Amino acid sequence: MGDHSECVQIDYDPAAIGYSDLVAQFWAQHRPTGSPPPRQYASIIFYADDEERAVAESSRTTVESGLGPVHTRIQPIGPFHLAEKYHQKYYKKRGLAGLRRIASGRAAV
Repeated sequence: MGDHSECVQIDYDPAAIGYSDLVAQFWAQHRPTGSPPPRQYASIIFYADDEERAVAESSRTTVESGLGPVHTRIQPIGPFHLAEKYHQKYYKKRGLAGLRRIASGRAAV
């Protein structure tokens, strides 16, 4: 279990929402303070190019100025592997879809 980190891959239309908006939503729903989690549950923002890296690093600096040190890593995106079928859509299968909501009012599943 220690050789991977669980994450969500988000495919989006940059004409509809920007990378910086996605990163802002990440921080709005996530507070990575306290003890660093194990690798499987690490707090990570992935980036695809230098521009996204700069956005991610700037956002982390801003969050740290308000919360203090955070344990969020910023790293280049690598291969993404789907979870086993029995792990996919965990909340939806249990009737918990919509448990968390993002600012637009859409369910985060």
